[in-house]
Amino acid sequence: MKKKIVILSVLLFSFNHIWSQELNANVRVSSPNLALSDKSIVKQLEQNVKDFLNSQKWTQDVFEPNERIKCNFQITISADRGDNNLLIDLSLQAVRPVFNSSYESPMLNINDKQIPIHFDPYKNLENSKETFYDNLSAVLTYYAYLILALDYDSFSLEGGEPYLQILNNMLNSLPTNIKSSDDAWSATKDKKYNRYFLLENLTNPRMKAFRRAFYEYHRLALDVMSKDPAAARSTLSNVIEDVGRANSSYPQSYLIKLFSFSKSQEIIEIFKQGNTQEKQKVHQAMTQMDPANTSAYNVLTKS
Repeated sequence: MKKKIVILSVLLFSFNHIWSQELNANVRVSSPNLALSDKSIVKQLEQNVKDFLNSQKWTQDVFEPNERIKCNFQITISADRGDNNLLIDLSLQAVRPVFNSSYESPMLNINDKQIPIHFDPYKNLENSKETFYDNLSAVLTYYAYLILALDYDSFSLEGGEPYLQILNNMLNSLPTNIKSSDDAWSATKDKKYNRYFLLENLTNPRMKAFRRAFYEYHRLALDVMSKDPAAARSTLSNVIEDVGRANSSYPQSYLIKLFSFSKSQEIIEIFKQGNTQEKQKVHQAMTQMDPANTSAYNVLTKS
């Protein structure tokens, strides 16, 4: 009888542990233009990253399976420098479910290129929020907490603040030589669209208006779209104007660039159904934020 109780306790612990995970990450690793000396490294890297992201306990909260945040990590090995020293490109997408619908809204769509890593297939990746272990662990830790910060921000006003503080502490404690070898961790003059500046944007007082708008975009607009589409579009057009004002307060910020990149197609599809005033308002705001894609937004000005 005691043996059955012990087994049941272990199973319940394991079950609860699985339920508690926050990320549901799909991971793919490829090396399409590279003849690696060790072909097995692709699969080993893929499995190690997948295990790290999905098995790690990132917060104190308990997530049920349907609450886990869906995300895709596409890693491309772009250079083999020998001795397990690689350059990788990371393409990352994360989505957020919309209340009372099957729709998932793109929350983050980002490309981080030319990341130097040393990959040891026999060494576990480690949560690097307090201690630096290796650059791959640090980059994955950064993006895991970034996803959490944005997800929490989308459900409550500045709800992601604890995770932004974790990232701020993490960046401040990175060794100087790591910042030199991977300048995406640093405030370099000629590289304003990097990990350092994305966190700086999110924590800068000038971008508080953006974080409020990000919350309102999801909770006060998308999450009520199924109940009252017209009211939701009206709210959303005002929210997008607020994002435009944040852009005017902090021109050419990486955060606004990523917002436009992640949300542009969604915004266009939503406002195809909008009235003329909403379309004009959104067209003006988005073309100012994202002038390179003006032609895409012009569909909103056509009758």
